[in-house]
Amino acid sequence: MFPLASIDVLGKAGVYVVEIFIGFLFGYALEISGFNNAYLLTGQFYFRNGRVIKTLFTAIIVGMVLIFGAVALGILDYDLIWVDPTHLWPGVVGAAIMGVGFVIGGYCPGTSVVSSVTLKKDGMFYVLGGLVGAFLFSETEPLFHYFYNNSTNYGRVTLMDVFHTNAGVVVVAIVIMALLLFWLNEALVKRFGREDSAPHPLPKQWPIGAAAILALAFGVWAIQPSLSQMWARVAPEKAPLLEQYQVQIHPGELVKTMNDHTINTVILDVRDDYSYNLFHLKWARHIPLSQFPAALPSLKKEAKDVPLTVFVVLSDDEGEATQAWKMMAATKIPNIYILSGGMNEWITIFGEEDMAEGLIFEGATSLDTVEALNFYFAGALGDRYRASDLNSDEFTEEWLETLKFSPKIKLQRQQGPVGGGCG
Repeated sequence: MFPLASIDVLGKAGVYVVEIFIGFLFGYALEISGFNNAYLLTGQFYFRNGRVIKTLFTAIIVGMVLIFGAVALGILDYDLIWVDPTHLWPGVVGAAIMGVGFVIGGYCPGTSVVSSVTLKKDGMFYVLGGLVGAFLFSETEPLFHYFYNNSTNYGRVTLMDVFHTNAGVVVVAIVIMALLLFWLNEALVKRFGREDSAPHPLPKQWPIGAAAILALAFGVWAIQPSLSQMWARVAPEKAPLLEQYQVQIHPGELVKTMNDHTINTVILDVRDDYSYNLFHLKWARHIPLSQFPAALPSLKKEAKDVPLTVFVVLSDDEGEATQAWKMMAATKIPNIYILSGGMNEWITIFGEEDMAEGLIFEGATSLDTVEALNFYFAGALGDRYRASDLNSDEFTEEWLETLKFSPKIKLQRQQGPVGGGCG
């Protein structure tokens, strides 16, 4: 959550100094907020005060607005920020255990350390209990290793992924939820608080602050970039690859890559239903170009989850495939290529036997402005052609070499966070 990409240039001693300084600031912030006092911390559960809720959610919404505002403006790359992977049921069980411990002991791990540093005995005993619990966990972890490490592991999942929406909508929704929570907490404290509650009320100017953060949240929503704007940002780097024909791969290279079982090859067919039903490749995913933007988040997640993944986009020719390639490039999906010449070139090279059997016939060449198949078909057989099967025994290594193509696929790992973070 705090990426310092070049911190290693400070050397080991310098890194320690920075880490100690950040830790001191964090502890100091907790202390001056009153988070070294178990009575104040547990007050949120009994509606005696809302100090914790207000402090934490204020930090969350301000940080969220700044982060996603910077991402929308292209200042910050969200993919380089560590997001804890989601282990759903282990997380639920862990949260329940920690929640019960919080209510009984009055601290969470961080606040207990702050409390012990300020020489509070209950904080010291809480830290001691935490160390004993950590020891017991390490000794018994093999008994529930699978549940702890692998059960319901969804990887990096955000609310944008869950609800299939952009970050701006989520930012606005979370800010509104936080402001309503502030108001509700204030009402509950007034209703259930006691004389010694120390309710820590909202300042009189809080409506101004609420309006300001809400306006900023709507601003983040408003500046969320479109795909065309995202492409414009990467075009100086990516457009030359198209113009120099560096990402258009020969059909023979697709066959060779598909049969390389060390690589996860994903073929994306972006044609309409009519062309797809006439002829398509086995194992190709049919995502019409009109539906392609909605599929980008899942494709990006697949690229993260399976690093050695190559995406090959195809259409009848190259026009629609190029549009889809630009969308993927705009969202920074790595290892994306276009099938050179599309299905027309594929059938020309591999469709000889299907033509001899009268299943495919040569047709008129399509116009430059209209992408279409240059062949006629005896029926809409889909992938029931010899030329549809990329694993056909006829496509031998020796035969592919006769095509004399220059390999262009160069695997790159998607750039991502280099370290972990605290949830």
